[in-house]
Amino acid sequence: MTHQTRIKAACLPGVVQLSVSTDREFPRHTHGQFGIGLMRSGGHKSWSAGGAVEAMPGDVLAVSPEELHDGSPLGESRAWDMIYVEPGMVKQLLGRDVAAREFQFAARSCRPLASSLQGAFAAIAEEDANAAEEYLTLVFAQALREPLEGGDGRPSLLSRRVLARIHDLPATPPTLDEVASLMGMGRTGALRRFQREVGATPTAYAMQYRLRIARSALARGEEPGSVAAALGFADQSHLTRCFSRQFGLPPGRYRAAAANIVQDSVGRRPI
Repeated sequence: MTHQTRIKAACLPGVVQLSVSTDREFPRHTHGQFGIGLMRSGGHKSWSAGGAVEAMPGDVLAVSPEELHDGSPLGESRAWDMIYVEPGMVKQLLGRDVAAREFQFAARSCRPLASSLQGAFAAIAEEDANAAEEYLTLVFAQALREPLEGGDGRPSLLSRRVLARIHDLPATPPTLDEVASLMGMGRTGALRRFQREVGATPTAYAMQYRLRIARSALARGEEPGSVAAALGFADQSHLTRCFSRQFGLPPGRYRAAAANIVQDSVGRRPI
């Protein structure tokens, strides 16, 4: 089994670069940031809101905040580089209107966009804040050029009731009976509609949402044991198994890497 993940703090606030080389499959999950990057080698396939996606070396990968997606190799393994940018930073770079948009693709071949991304990777490697700001501005101006078209594909009000319940009480996911009650439907109909509109069952969505909260808590320096207890996991081992399967590394390693990012960022002047 091959799996390597490197996390690097960028020289801009709200920006992190992730380099991954792996043969692992990742279950459906979301990120709170815009993610955009390049395939380095191998092939990658995933499910996204737009359907099945395949990406090859040189292709640009993109995922919007809160967009559910998964990933598995086409072949033995694959490698990619991603830049994750907080929506607030995109707003600072390009304004509120652009930051409210979503990527209209999950993977595509686009030489101008790939070239801008290569520039951003180089600027981050050299810790050149001015160059990184310029290249990221180009990247998002190109990738978010068009606003979301009509028929935005958002879940219905019924499914959003369940999403709100999960977000309000993440440590105690709703039962199927509660989901059916919230949606005013039978159990089977509610389950099928939620999965069709959201891309996962309520239980699966609640798990990835809890894991995303756990990731944020670990990044703040909280201990894995206390995070597991606060989010309703059976114990720390349960959190470790789920977190590793979702993100590719255990909570302790992620916490240490995030701590290094914070330390490396101390003293850097925000743009």
